[in-house]
Amino acid sequence: MPAGSPAGAPGPRRLGSGELRAMVLAHLTEHLAQSFTPGELARALGGRSTGAIGNALATLVERGRVTCIHTRPRRFAATAGLPTGPASSPPPPAPTPRPARPSSVRPGPIVRPNGQRYHPRALADHADVAALRALRATGMPSLLYSPPGTGKTALVEAAFSDLLTVAGDGDTVVADFVGEYTQAEDGRYEFVYGPLVVAMTESRVLFIDDATLISPKVLAVVYPAMDGRRQISVKAYRGETITATDGFYVVDPYVLLNSVRGRG
Repeated sequence: MPAGSPAGAPGPRRLGSGELRAMVLAHLTEHLAQSFTPGELARALGGRSTGAIGNALATLVERGRVTCIHTRPRRFAATAGLPTGPASSPPPPAPTPRPARPSSVRPGPIVRPNGQRYHPRALADHADVAALRALRATGMPSLLYSPPGTGKTALVEAAFSDLLTVAGDGDTVVADFVGEYTQAEDGRYEFVYGPLVVAMTESRVLFIDDATLISPKVLAVVYPAMDGRRQISVKAYRGETITATDGFYVVDPYVLLNSVRGRG
């Protein structure tokens, strides 16, 4: 029930399939110069569920109709350059039938950095690469769990063109994440930042490959960058504090991957 509604007053009417997405898109299109959080949209649309609004936004982001312009807090705006409809009322919802076959949701092959082609697979109503991109847009770290050789690394390389990778093994140390001193040509030593720091400062994706082989004490260096602090301390280099920029994302082995379901 919307805030301020009298006791016993009926809540918002139940919407048909795709209708909430159309309402969200119409409101954002009507206010092109503004951005909104899911909570603000929920209030503007008559007290709708914030969770349902968030799901609708994730689908619209994936389809390119809406852009997430800020991640903390998440703020969304209509994608610039798209055609706009009447501002007075939302357009009629387009039918959104479930795909008859997984192939209907898969894009064409994607070329990986090594030149090989990756053919996306179906995950619920999404291509797997689209599911990972949707998780990044909402700031939710992800875990890929499957037996060796089933394509986890290939999926991540296909999903993100700005990827940095830490290949895990029993010898992986903190310096492999944050960096270390390296001898320059003139004989002096200079500190070279590692992939974690580069990803944080350049808004890139960090993939920790074979993370189960890395000591938990070493992996702990990543956790402050992923929680609400979004900062790490580089103790080896003057105790410098590094703050993550918007767009920094971790495919991390110790955060559960939420199932990507059909969006409302």
